[in-house]
Amino acid sequence: MKLYFIILSFFLLGYANAQIMPLPFIANGNAYPTSIGANASFDIESVTSGLAANTYPAIKSDFSFNFTNTTPYTIQFWVSKKVQNTTSRGFIGFTTAADGLSYSAGSFLFYEFSGSILRNFVKNDYLNDNITLVGFTLNTMYQITTTYDGTNWRNYVNGQLVNTNRNTATFNSTAYLMLGNIGGYSNVILDEVRFWDKTLTAAEITNNWNKPITGMESGLKLYYNFNNQGYAAEDNTYIKYLKDKSINNYNGTFKNMALSGSQQNFISDNSPTTSYDSLILSIDANNLDNYPGNGRGTAYGNTNNKSAFIVHDLFSTTNFIFYNSASYNVNQFAAPILNADGGRSFLMNNIYGKTNTASSISGYGRRTFEAWVKFNSLSNNSVVSIGNMANYDLFEMAANNNKLILSIGTDLTSNLNIKSNRTLNTNTWYHVVLVYNAYNVNGKIYYLYINGSLDNDFYSASSAGQTSIDAIFTQQNTTNTNIYIGNSLRHFNGKLGVLK
Repeated sequence: MKLYFIILSFFLLGYANAQIMPLPFIANGNAYPTSIGANASFDIESVTSGLAANTYPAIKSDFSFNFTNTTPYTIQFWVSKKVQNTTSRGFIGFTTAADGLSYSAGSFLFYEFSGSILRNFVKNDYLNDNITLVGFTLNTMYQITTTYDGTNWRNYVNGQLVNTNRNTATFNSTAYLMLGNIGGYSNVILDEVRFWDKTLTAAEITNNWNKPITGMESGLKLYYNFNNQGYAAEDNTYIKYLKDKSINNYNGTFKNMALSGSQQNFISDNSPTTSYDSLILSIDANNLDNYPGNGRGTAYGNTNNKSAFIVHDLFSTTNFIFYNSASYNVNQFAAPILNADGGRSFLMNNIYGKTNTASSISGYGRRTFEAWVKFNSLSNNSVVSIGNMANYDLFEMAANNNKLILSIGTDLTSNLNIKSNRTLNTNTWYHVVLVYNAYNVNGKIYYLYINGSLDNDFYSASSAGQTSIDAIFTQQNTTNTNIYIGNSLRHFNGKLGVLK
């Protein structure tokens, strides 16, 4: 997103689904929550005739791409056709229209149905045609992947290669992504929309076609998964844009969308994606349902929803409760301050947050903390942590001596940590990701990212004599504890906005 919010993301996954790059998830055996909105698809449905020109539902993306006949790319999406009509001029594609909103005769690329065939219009013709959906039926989700390597298009359906088309045309065009079609009816359900600036290999497609991805993969330009944004088939008219889950933040703007009911809205998940990420916590300062005393908390199992010291999880009964001291005494509750900085955020000045339940994270499973954070102090400042506050029984995101710290030890001045090479400044928003992956074969094991770039890792830090962590013979062994913002070792002083 273009407004800089803080995001602390807590996810889960299994080792069997390892990706090429370190995965920004926390590992345990929990299942993805089935609560409303956690896993969602999007319905783009309208009447098939009778609407005025350019009033059909669509989503206009901020993302554009310069297509040339020699430039590789990959597009992926899940789609279900709702009615047996030929979709009018495409349901997903790239448009060159000045307003970025319509597929015109000069549009660059789009997909449309023709019976049980998908047709892919490119430039001035159906250059990539006859993508067969074997056994096609209405209201069934199909995963489509198209790769282009500068010479050939290869089309995959549900992970299987169905045809290859050789390009004989020359083109050079910059166009904007659009879902749906403002100029005509689409009547489809979409999910897991991804665009890459590279040609995915058959092995990569096999590995990701039916699995969620992290949003940080190399070459990923855009990722709309529709999850954790709206309530399925409820009133979502307050949502003004679709979030891009990649690090590039290309939002989508809703056009002619009801955003209420079962059409033109977020709906319950339709794609049979094998979800290996389990959401532990979801808190968003930009969503009024998270605010204390708003009356929505009880609907999600949060019976004490009017307490000013509680920030509510949208999708489970887990809450963050805040205190004035690390003794977590019930007589010393504290309230985060809602702040307009970064859109909306939580200002936390020397207070301590603790979830009301344990995280279910233990041992040496893979994990990640991901955050948008603005530090008020860069000395002995703890953003988020899990574990028993003992050496090797701690995984912590912190800041000390103007450095971002991935710490597994109690003393931030010791070498039981990985320090950032980059020097941080107070009152500046940073997107930071800390990863622990004990199964990594390249020896990096611990990773530290700042603003989308790898800043440091265990292998590099060890080679430079910057760390005393023994990641081989003394593995991280985290006790299953609550999740903490600040902890008994040090408080948090800064701003946070979205926690997942």
